[in-house]
Amino acid sequence: MKIVTYGNKENEKILLLHPMFTSANFFNFVIDRLSDKYYLIIPTYSGHYKNSNYMSMEDEERNIDEFLKENNIDRLKAIIGFSLGGNIAFHYFCHNQDKIGQVIVDSAPIFKFPNIIKKCFYNRYKRCLLNIKEHPENAVKELNKCFNGMGEVQQYVAPMVTIESLKNLLESCYNIETPKLDINSQRKITFVYGTEDIARLCLPRIKKYKSSEFIKVDSLGHCGYFRKNTDQYIKKLIR
Repeated sequence: MKIVTYGNKENEKILLLHPMFTSANFFNFVIDRLSDKYYLIIPTYSGHYKNSNYMSMEDEERNIDEFLKENNIDRLKAIIGFSLGGNIAFHYFCHNQDKIGQVIVDSAPIFKFPNIIKKCFYNRYKRCLLNIKEHPENAVKELNKCFNGMGEVQQYVAPMVTIESLKNLLESCYNIETPKLDINSQRKITFVYGTEDIARLCLPRIKKYKSSEFIKVDSLGHCGYFRKNTDQYIKKLIR
């Protein structure tokens, strides 16, 4: 994992977690809007840069913990995670509820699929990766077929992702537990989905968190609210 930071370390801390096949650069357009008020911590996951492999969600979370400890950070104002990053944000929060003030789980595929379904996704994504490695000029088109129109922001990172990483990434996307959370912890969570986002199909599974906030945005797809209405997103969701 590689981690970059922006802003004054004395300010409240926000951890930003990017979608699969992107990097910390996913947040470039929002850094100026946030870094004057918050200290931003932005990782790029293992496997999402050259000569690295993604092993597990737990491994990435250990890297985050090590960074926070080394920098004497014992509390985060918020974690905001998108897609795979939303899964990591949710999982990390569930194990660190006392040191996180708020978690925004955006477009996260919080599913727990049987192996046969995961294998279907693996085969589909594997074909996609192999195609774009062979024909990088078609990267955006190929990625859009699999990832809800995310190809534009994934095209530069996806060719670096190994097939070994892909297997492990699928576990982090489609093998997510939904543990019991008390009311106070539920109140810290905001779930965000666009009505055109296929990840919204996990909503029945997480509706058990009745004290959490659920935001459904009409006519937007994967991570669409954050990318298309950024100022409104920041003003409305970060408390």
